Amino acid sequence: MTTHMNREQAITEAFVSLTDIVADDVDPLTLLRRLADHCVRLTSMDAAGVMLVSARGRLQSAVVTEERVEITEMFQAQADEGPCIDAYATGEPVHADDLTSHEDRWPTFTPLAVAAGYGAAHSYPLQLRDQTIGALNLLARTPTPIPPQDGRLLEALADTATTSVLTWSREPLRPYDIVTRTQAALSSKAVLDIAVGMLAATAEITPAAAGERLRAYAATHHQRPADIADALVRRSLTPQAVLAPA
Repeated sequence: MTTHMNREQAITEAFVSLTDIVADDVDPLTLLRRLADHCVRLTSMDAAGVMLVSARGRLQSAVVTEERVEITEMFQAQADEGPCIDAYATGEPVHADDLTSHEDRWPTFTPLAVAAGYGAAHSYPLQLRDQTIGALNLLARTPTPIPPQDGRLLEALADTATTSVLTWSREPLRPYDIVTRTQAALSSKAVLDIAVGMLAATAEITPAAAGERLRAYAATHHQRPADIADALVRRSLTPQAVLAPA
């Protein structure tokens, strides 16, 4: 009973965190990162990421729970094949319980994803009304199906996060704003990558560790990671200040 209640509580907290769009330190990338983290914590998946559609209609990586996920997303974008590409195109979930049996379907993506250490890949479209803005990318190290109850949970989490990301600015949402807000999130990702690279080079640490340091600094100062990244790139904040012990 305790385990069931703990899971119920964790699920409730996940939805609450994804609808927190009024906090000063929350931005679209923060919401999408929470989505990816919750998907891993609440299901049998080992890693997750989110891809968003660019102004050119191509999917781009926005957030990942581990660096190897971003590599698989780059494979999908470059080869224009894979579960995220299909989920985005069809607006339906795509499942590859055992990636090795999908090489005919995705001849370029499959061997690369397997080489990156993944045995299963699943994707859910990110949709608001009739518009799809991207896809949720879920990966497991061994062949792993998604049980129906987890599938329903993942769809609900994806829908909630998508709505929050698109309504985050608190202004009424018009159809053409959807593209603008998706582009803003991808622009933030580009700046974040540069800032993380600056921190990683300065401290001689991995990009993943640098990202953690940046988010920790942002949380301590009650600011959005995107704003800290922007300040680093603009040189109004030094890498040393972010890297200094709290």
